[in-house]
Amino acid sequence: MATTSGYNTISRPHRKLALVIGIGDYESGAILHNTKIDARDMSSKLNSIGFICDGPKLDLAHKDMELALIRFKHSIREGDLLWHRACFACEICDVSLSPDVVQTEDQQTLYCATHFAESIQVDNDNDQSSFNNNDGDSIVTSGEEERNDLNHPLPRNTEPTTKSSSELDASKSELSNQSAEGVLIITPETWSIEQVAQWLSSIGLKEVTEQFGTRTGKKAIRPAPNNNVSSINNRPNLTYLLQDANCIHSEDIHAEYFSADDYELLKNWSLCLCSSKTVKESTELDQVFNTLVDKTMNAQVLVEELVKNDSLKVYVVDSLKRYHSLMDIIHILPTCPKLDLTRFPQQHQATVEKFIDTIDTITKSVLLTTTIDSMSYESQRYFGNFIKKNDLPVPFAYYMWNEQKNFVEYKINFNLLAEIMCLTTGRYILQVGSESAMGMGKTSLLQYIFPDKRAEALNTDGSSTLRNGCIDVLFPSDAANQKNETYAIFDVHGIINALNEDIITSIQENCALQIFYVTEQDLKSTFLNSMMNYSRNIQEKPTMVVVFDPNYDDKRHTEKNLIHSFQTQYQSWKCVKWITAPPAKMWYQMDSNKKNKDLARSQRLLQSFKSTIEDVEEKIQQQVHCTTIFSIQYYYLNVKASKNYSPPVNHRFEIQDRLNELFHNLNEKTENLRITTPVSYLSSAIKQCERELSNNWDAPQMKVQSRRDDLIRQRSNITTINRYTAFFINLLTKCSYIEILMTEKYLEKWRAQFESILHEQSRKAKNEASQFSSSVKQLEERLEPKENISEADKIALQQALHDAQSKFNEQRKLVTEVDTKLMNIDLTIGLFCDEIMALYELSPTLFNPESLIQDIAKMLANLMLKGFAIHILRSRPLHCHSNLIKKIINFIPTTQQPPLILTVIGEQSSAKSSLMNATFGCNFRISAGRCTIGMYMSVIQWKSKTIVIFDTEGLLSLEEAGSIFDNQMVTMAVLSSHLVLVNHKGEFNAKLKDLIGMSFYAKLQIRSPIKPKLLFVLRDQVDLLSKTIFFRQLTELTEQLQNDSKFLKISIDEELDIHNENVYLLPNAFSHEEHGISSVAQCWRNQTFSREIITLRNIIFNNITSTTKPRRFQLNKSISPITTSTAELVYPVSPINDSAYTDMRHLYEKISSNWEAIDLLGPRLLECKTLHELSIMKELEMIANNIIKTTNATVYQDGEKLIDEKLLSSSRKDFIDKNRDRIIEDFNHQLNTIITLAINQAQKSFNGKTERSCYLPEMKQKVSKSMEPPILSAQHLLKEMFEERLTDLLRKTRVDDAQKQLLKSVQNEFDQNKNLQLDYFKNQLEKDFRRITEQYQKDLESSFETEATIIEKILQFYNSQLLCKQAEAKEENFYHLLFRINDQTQYKSHFEKFENCLSIIRRCPTHQTTTTLGDVWRTITSLFKKPSDEYIDSLWTTLKNRLKWFTYNNKEQKNKKIFTEIWNVVLRTFEEELLNLINDTTSFSSNPKTIQHLFQLIENAMSSQCITSNVKFLEKHTLCSDVAIIGLNIIITEAINKEKSNYNLNLENSTNEIKECKENLLKQCVAMKNAFELGQTLAETIGKQIINDIGLLLNRRIEKEMTEDIVKSQFINHKAIQQQAYQESIIEANGENILKYVYNINRYFIELSLREIKTTLNAVTHKHTCNLQNLITLTIDKVDQFVQKCNHDDTARLRDDIRKEILELPDLKLGETAYIEILQIFSMSNIVRMPIKDKERFRKGFSNIRDYYKDIGKKVTDLTKNMKAKAFRSCKQSITQKLGCQARCPGCGAKCSKQEPHDNEEVEVWQDPCKSCPKDNCTCEHPKPISVKTHEASHHLAGAFYGWRYHKIHTPHLKLCYQEWKTHGVAVEKPDRSDNSENNDDEWEIIFPTAKYFNTNHQAWYNDLTKLSTEGDGCQESIPPPDQRRAWMVVRHAIIKHSDGKMIDKKEYDNKLYPLNIESLPADFEPTWNDESFD
Repeated sequence: MATTSGYNTISRPHRKLALVIGIGDYESGAILHNTKIDARDMSSKLNSIGFICDGPKLDLAHKDMELALIRFKHSIREGDLLWHRACFACEICDVSLSPDVVQTEDQQTLYCATHFAESIQVDNDNDQSSFNNNDGDSIVTSGEEERNDLNHPLPRNTEPTTKSSSELDASKSELSNQSAEGVLIITPETWSIEQVAQWLSSIGLKEVTEQFGTRTGKKAIRPAPNNNVSSINNRPNLTYLLQDANCIHSEDIHAEYFSADDYELLKNWSLCLCSSKTVKESTELDQVFNTLVDKTMNAQVLVEELVKNDSLKVYVVDSLKRYHSLMDIIHILPTCPKLDLTRFPQQHQATVEKFIDTIDTITKSVLLTTTIDSMSYESQRYFGNFIKKNDLPVPFAYYMWNEQKNFVEYKINFNLLAEIMCLTTGRYILQVGSESAMGMGKTSLLQYIFPDKRAEALNTDGSSTLRNGCIDVLFPSDAANQKNETYAIFDVHGIINALNEDIITSIQENCALQIFYVTEQDLKSTFLNSMMNYSRNIQEKPTMVVVFDPNYDDKRHTEKNLIHSFQTQYQSWKCVKWITAPPAKMWYQMDSNKKNKDLARSQRLLQSFKSTIEDVEEKIQQQVHCTTIFSIQYYYLNVKASKNYSPPVNHRFEIQDRLNELFHNLNEKTENLRITTPVSYLSSAIKQCERELSNNWDAPQMKVQSRRDDLIRQRSNITTINRYTAFFINLLTKCSYIEILMTEKYLEKWRAQFESILHEQSRKAKNEASQFSSSVKQLEERLEPKENISEADKIALQQALHDAQSKFNEQRKLVTEVDTKLMNIDLTIGLFCDEIMALYELSPTLFNPESLIQDIAKMLANLMLKGFAIHILRSRPLHCHSNLIKKIINFIPTTQQPPLILTVIGEQSSAKSSLMNATFGCNFRISAGRCTIGMYMSVIQWKSKTIVIFDTEGLLSLEEAGSIFDNQMVTMAVLSSHLVLVNHKGEFNAKLKDLIGMSFYAKLQIRSPIKPKLLFVLRDQVDLLSKTIFFRQLTELTEQLQNDSKFLKISIDEELDIHNENVYLLPNAFSHEEHGISSVAQCWRNQTFSREIITLRNIIFNNITSTTKPRRFQLNKSISPITTSTAELVYPVSPINDSAYTDMRHLYEKISSNWEAIDLLGPRLLECKTLHELSIMKELEMIANNIIKTTNATVYQDGEKLIDEKLLSSSRKDFIDKNRDRIIEDFNHQLNTIITLAINQAQKSFNGKTERSCYLPEMKQKVSKSMEPPILSAQHLLKEMFEERLTDLLRKTRVDDAQKQLLKSVQNEFDQNKNLQLDYFKNQLEKDFRRITEQYQKDLESSFETEATIIEKILQFYNSQLLCKQAEAKEENFYHLLFRINDQTQYKSHFEKFENCLSIIRRCPTHQTTTTLGDVWRTITSLFKKPSDEYIDSLWTTLKNRLKWFTYNNKEQKNKKIFTEIWNVVLRTFEEELLNLINDTTSFSSNPKTIQHLFQLIENAMSSQCITSNVKFLEKHTLCSDVAIIGLNIIITEAINKEKSNYNLNLENSTNEIKECKENLLKQCVAMKNAFELGQTLAETIGKQIINDIGLLLNRRIEKEMTEDIVKSQFINHKAIQQQAYQESIIEANGENILKYVYNINRYFIELSLREIKTTLNAVTHKHTCNLQNLITLTIDKVDQFVQKCNHDDTARLRDDIRKEILELPDLKLGETAYIEILQIFSMSNIVRMPIKDKERFRKGFSNIRDYYKDIGKKVTDLTKNMKAKAFRSCKQSITQKLGCQARCPGCGAKCSKQEPHDNEEVEVWQDPCKSCPKDNCTCEHPKPISVKTHEASHHLAGAFYGWRYHKIHTPHLKLCYQEWKTHGVAVEKPDRSDNSENNDDEWEIIFPTAKYFNTNHQAWYNDLTKLSTEGDGCQESIPPPDQRRAWMVVRHAIIKHSDGKMIDKKEYDNKLYPLNIESLPADFEPTWNDESFD
């Protein structure tokens, strides 16, 4: 009710009040003659008989009448008598009319009943009768009166009568003699309303009788509207209804209404339990919903909370969160009086005493109502959900003390029902009783009407007077019926009165069933009339009248008589069902047969109610379905405003119409996801294609690639926001939360149309699949070798197995199809939020203005607080990254402390989401089956901590059977969480162990800085005390994990904290029982479960706040190359729960990074299901890998031989050109034969070596199949080699062919015309030259590789090599951090961030340098060296938001510092070494060793000091992947550039050769008429070819000899070069060499090796070149001698014979026939066949061949120089592959001296000295050693050479890295160290001793250094050896400057140790390298 200015006071004596109004003059012009006369007469008469008369009031205006009515209303008290007089007069007889006012069609003429009936007979067309209450009412009322709108008459449908006037008169005369109680005048004018109704019925006007009952106020005259009143214009405005002024209606109540005790009690409840602050409207949600209580509840805590906050709100909400239904508070309250009041402050003791005095009266309802009034309106709406979920009655109308007004109020609170009655499916039911039925137990009867309701869920406690008039709303139990709400009961306590009358009327109009409770006394009362006679709508509602029968148990008494009495009196009511029930007192009567009587009574009641409900069920379903509380609220507001309002309809809100418009055309057959969420749909499909490409990278996937490209095009075409997404954006930003809920409910109903059928199909398919799966297992067992079965039976069983497997696969396929359909209809708000995220990711510019995305983010953050959890992992395939989520996180309220992460995992349908909801008050989505897709996030605050809760998708589902999904989910949990809560039903099992084991393996590879604790919550336990059994099971599980992980050489305790007692048992969350009487199954929340939740919470908090890091991260916090000079150190204690995440943003970035690693690396890391399977797989892979190596070596040899054979047989150009494809096809066929044989042999060998029974067949088959790709990669390499050599041969033959064409052209011209004109010949020759060169260029272009081909080939090598390396790699190897790159698109997308950056840098003129064509990374090399601050700033600005290298994005300065060091040092070194490798390798793009070297360099980069010292701050897998991408780009870029360069060079050289041929031919033709000149020309041509071909021949021989020499050399090996390098640098104190040794030791080794072979190379080249001149001279002499002796007629014959003479020269040793044949050495094919006319002159001219080459010495010198250069490049390439391991000691930079391959060694795991055991006699269990590929160095250096310095003082650390091994320590940065705080002790942690630092950070070097610490040179000293001290003094200035200011020189040195007189290099000295040539 609207608040009024006065009071509804109730007095005891009966007064007689009257208000008389007479109006005769209306604005419409109508004049009534008698009204004012009658009003005066009536006032006089009423005064004379004792009435208190107000009036007469004549011709009042509208406002004056309203004021008069309000004043009269406030004067009325309970017991005042009713009298009604209508002052209308008939137009015909002038008789005053009764309350029925009749008017004709002209709406003005008035008649009495007689003349009205006569007028109907006259005019049958006038069949409408109206009930007009506007023209001249005289009203006397006993009840609340509201404003009447006199300007709008209320029409009324009545049924015309045909009765005669005599009948009417007779009826009138009968009634004239009747009287009624409270009526003082017995004339018709003074009839009561009941008398009028009876009279109207008697004369046939029954249709209008329903308007006449003893209801008070306007309800006594309100007519039911007819069709003339439209409801369309009355569409409810939701915004208006949600306004604070309309949500709660209150009525002030005078103190006299209650007894003094009750009044005081209401006041004390409010003062003690309701916050003193007035809570008004607010859009903010109360913090209590997202904050857990800090203290466990007890009496002391409750009272302290009460004293502190004047409310128990926080504990009430907490109890409801845990579904404890306030029982915990109710049980604790009685213990409060036992508290010692003196423990409370003096100022609060009075409050505590007052509270204790009221404890006995506090009920659940009191706790709820006081909590409600302590909340904001928004919080009240949300709070209603918790009340409903606890199966408690929701207070709707209640009494509450108003402290500000100092009055009690009667409140009607719509807030509490706004969310829970929002588009509900259940029918509304009203139950109310008469005054005589009070105390009879009507609320208690609800458990018999609705058997699912338990007595504990009913509000029957507390004072009945304080509940009188209150209204509760009851719902079906959530436990029993989560989805289908069948009803909502409005339970009116006590009676209907002036306070609740209007709201009851509004409920009554909208309900589908009304239940009235009466007693026999009500046969004489007006209760039923007043409830039924309000409108026709109410009379036609299905109604149940329950009559309390005091003789219910008396068998002699029959209920029919009582019911018959009511039926007789109300026989016109057709929709009423009558039933009797026992009053409450009968249940409390004690006698010996009470139990039996109660049972019989209950069964009878149940049966009666059941049959009655069944009788009216059909009628109930026909009622208008009210779906929201807003319909009632809207009706109520209209009642209060006295507006003309139609009967209740199913109000539709605007949001519903919009939803219908969007979704009514969608169904289970339409492509809903594509239509509604196109971006998410297409992105998911694209990722699925990429997943297929990745999984099948080694097979053709053109169809999948084409589909992916098409999907990408479709997605790129999305340039607008579709109407669905636009609707949800508008919903989030402009609509209320209620409208969001309406949308959610609408979508639920939409899905429900299809879900049941699909779920049933899925269930059947899963059952069938399960049965076939069992059959398959049984048949497989019967087919095992140990079974003795006949061959026929075996065949039959195999066929049966095949059939069973086929049927199983069919059912699996059907399950997948049904799941796809279910996903297609799974349209939720969350799905559309995901679409908004995807759209923002795709095209953020669509979100205009910029504030729009901020509004969306803020709303989604607010929704998370109300239960719409943020979807972190979403879509299929799952992905995590979202820029929108980053914005959302900014709006999530958190504490100042770093967030702690709790992730819950468990089997599908194990109620893990429900557990989180109960434990933390979350609102994760719950339902049967798969309700959680991916992972959701919710955030709570608890004890000043921010707890982030991740709810994950269920494991072990049939949908994901056979995939790695389960392993991925568990891995995500252990990587990201401080605590992993394993929710499991029943006992531990092997599946759980296997999932944990595989996540442990993946965590080793990805390396997370958290050592999560695992807490196992075992659900549905019956015996909660049998924990020891489960402790023992967990111990066994841990032991099995340890045993399974032995092959990893690391304990599982290093990564996972699995305490043997971290098990908690929980009972079933619900209790189930069959009702003892009705046999109806009842389900309710288990109170034990709710109590155990409190203990579980504390266990969770203790665990989550005490997690530690893995051992390697406890010390490796950002290790700086700094040591401490302090020997007396305290052992450092690793901090507990060191923050893994600085804030929420950092957390999200980290989990995104984790999922990216899992998604990319998972298919390889997690392909095995168990650790045992993984160990077997590793063993099998090792066997397979060894076989692959042997097989590939054989394949290479056979392939090389085949290549030579095919090239030799195909060495003719015309043959190659015409048959190139056939040649390649033939070669491939023969090669395929070789490869097939090799694969078969490899698999045969593999099968022979894996015959052990432990090798399961399916695993062997999987590994055996994986052997094919590496061998096939060898096939690919051989194909490439053959095609490349064939192309080279083709290039040569093309040049030869071009020359031959020219020759042929000249020859033809010459043959046809011996006297050819020279000018003509020149022109013709030039034309032929151009034609031939153009054709040659086209042929050449076709033979070179395109950019796409090169990229594809290199990526193929990369993927193949990576697969092999991952198979070989041990745990924690960097290979596991790399992922396959499927194609060019993926490669380019990964490199794009760097490419864009470089393009920006290239545009900067200050950093441009001269580079070769396309040499991108060489540009970076020049930029790496001494970069300016401006350059670093621009580079960092460009890349910082694109790189995902950094763990803490909020530490920008720290990240920039690390980035600079990585960019300038690590990447520079990596790039230089890779470029050097490429430059020293021919055909590197076709050489798989290029990729092998790439992997080695990646490993070096990742092991660099810069990266290892900052591992805390780096996302290692992302950085490693980016380094690989950069390396691939370097290789690909150089390969493309080299291909282009080769093409241009080839074209240029070939064109020059053809041109030279042309010019030579021209010379021959010019000379053809002169034999002497012809001889000279031929001599020149033949002489040139002799020199060139002899050079080629000798160059081949030099290369071959040098390669053999390098292989055999005892000096060119790792060990010898190591010693030589140290000798010539450190020992000899050669400053330049020292710097080379320190700066780039690998390059220095190559330089020394090249110098070592320089003598050999000189000797070999000298051996061949010293005789070069003699060979040339000898050959020329031989040729000249032959010509002088010969007598040939033409030059062609002479040419052929000369070649034969040369080939027969013994000095040339031309035994390499294949090589000579292929390369056509000494072919001399460019000689034209011409006649030799004058042989003597010809010979004389030819003899000048010796004079022509008189400067042959210079030419031989040039040729020798070129031969040496070629030999040098070949030697350098061979040496590079012999220098072994590239690893360097992290302590001093010394190069590893071990030969490759390295063997693994056992390395101990560091353990601090035991404090409990005697020294040197520790008996504690030590960690097991781990297996590591170790390094060692022959000569370690002082740390200062490598940049190490002393802590704080920054002076050079002049000690060997193994000296003071156990007496000194290393200073490491703390994670949160500021950038400029190196001297602050609080910013550093000391790792003591140094041995511990190396053991935890550089295990590969630990064994070597440990050994040297006791055996090495200077191990007992604290200074480096003398040679190193001297070397330091030589280079110290240069090295200190090289440290960029990080190191400062000592002020003075001890001259006895460090010679001061030695000459030092200047600080800016740079060494000169001598590895580019021999010169």
